[in-house]
Parts: sequence; C-alpha cells; structure tokens
Amino acid sequence: MELRKLKSFLVVAKELHFAKAAEKLNITQPALTHQIKQLESELGLELFDKDKRINHRKVELTESGSYLTKELSRVVELYDKTIKNAKIINDKTKHLKIGIHKVSRITGVFEIVQKLQNIFPGSTYKIIEFSSLESIQEAIFKGNIDFGLTIFPIVYKNINYHVISKEYLNVIMSVEHPLAKYKQIKIEQLRNDKWIELNKELLPTFLEDLEMICRNAGFSRDANIVQEVSSVELLLGLVNSNVGVAILPSEFPLNSDSIVSKELFISKNTRLEMTIVLAFNDSHNEEYQQLLTDNW
Repeated sequence: MELRKLKSFLVVAKELHFAKAAEKLNITQPALTHQIKQLESELGLELFDKDKRINHRKVELTESGSYLTKELSRVVELYDKTIKNAKIINDKTKHLKIGIHKVSRITGVFEIVQKLQNIFPGSTYKIIEFSSLESIQEAIFKGNIDFGLTIFPIVYKNINYHVISKEYLNVIMSVEHPLAKYKQIKIEQLRNDKWIELNKELLPTFLEDLEMICRNAGFSRDANIVQEVSSVELLLGLVNSNVGVAILPSEFPLNSDSIVSKELFISKNTRLEMTIVLAFNDSHNEEYQQLLTDNW
C-alpha cells in the first residue's frame, strides 16, 4: 500500500469533492478516482458512499472512511514530521555554529554542545565567542549562527528559544567580609560596600534594574563601583582580595575557599531571576522547537 494513495484519500476526505482534491494534488480526476478505487480494493473497504456519489453526485464518507480519516491523519502527520526532522538533522550534519558570551560558564557550554550532538548526530561544531549578549542575538537574527546561548530579554524579533535553566543573581564576597556569615543578604545591607563590576554587556538589563532597586533603597550602587573588569578571573581575584563585592549568577563556580556566594534579596521574598535560553532564528521555529522539546 503506497503512502501516496493514503494522502490522496485524506485530501478527498477533506474536500469531499474529487475535482477540487485532484486540483490540490496536481493530478487528473480520473487518476485520483483510480487511486481511491485501488485503495478500497487493497483495504477491502468502501471508503465513500457509492450510492450517494452515483445517484446524488455527492461525495460522502462511509463510517469506515470517517474512522480511517481520523486515524490516518495522525499517522501521516507523524510521518511527515519525522521525515522533516530527519531532513533537518541531515542538513545540519555538516556544521553548526553556536554563539556564546566570552565569559560563559565553560561546563555549561560543554553540556549544551553534548545535547546538541545527541539531537544532530554527526554534526561538527564551531563555538563563536561574542562580547555581548545582544551581539549573540543579532548574529542569530542575521543568520550568522545557528544557535546562541543568551538570556532574557530577547531584543530582536524573529528569534525563538528553548529555556535551558533559571538562575538567580547572587552577591559574592570575601570570607573576611562582615556579612560572609549570613546565608542571605538584603540589598540595603550593601549600601556602604564598594563594588567590582563585570563588563555591563554581560548582564545589562539586570544591572540597570539593580541600580534602580538600590536607589529605591536609598543609595547608588553605580557610585560605589571601584573597578570594572572584562574577565571573571580578575573579578574573583579582586573580590578575594576584599577590594569589593560583586554580582554573579548563582550557579557560577567560584573555585575558591576564600570567596562565598550569598543569596541576594531585593525585597522580603524577591530575588533577581535570570532565564538562560538557547536561541535560534524563528525561520526554524517549528522544526527546532520540536526537536529540542522532544530530546532535551
């Protein structure tokens, strides 16, 4: 039994008109009629009411035809989706470009690449570092990379995403800091502290929001920034030397017994949340979204 005949049957079942169905299938009406007769013969079923078609020139499904239409639609849809996904995988077996921020957590990047390898087996990967999260999103928008590891908000249109994880922003400090003994820190407790700032391009929206929160608490965090750095290593070194405190995602590894990471609360029960996503161009929305949802 050919899939072509089953698809032809579904079109006729939808249109309930052989001429219209033949036009949609781009074949002649006699050829379509012949396909349906062959299918009925192979199945041993009457799919369309012959009496109504001959005597009343009306195309109507039999009970068996209605049942077959419902069940076959699911099968054909699954088949088409499977073939489409297989083609995507085949198309992407040559080379995939993945954009990351230059200070991304390396272990996290490796985990994502591993999962993409499972979804797109046989692919080779090129990891491209960007200086800002916005530039990653711009590269996706322009089609220069296939995937990008970024965070909310998405500032470009025609970009879709798969949520990887949700983290919070913590305050890190030297173990010698007076607040190091506390598990949780309230933002107002840091009003007199000096700050080490990681390049604003990493978390621009969060840092702007944090400054507004500090102002509402009666002080300016920006006014207390004593050093801006472009690497996490330098930031950790300065914090370790007790030069100041800093902001980092809660899951970022410190790899030092001289630094502690504390939960930062901006109000009684509120913390700054960061949603990490794997973004891709919206032109691949249906295909990528399904693959990522099914296999992540």
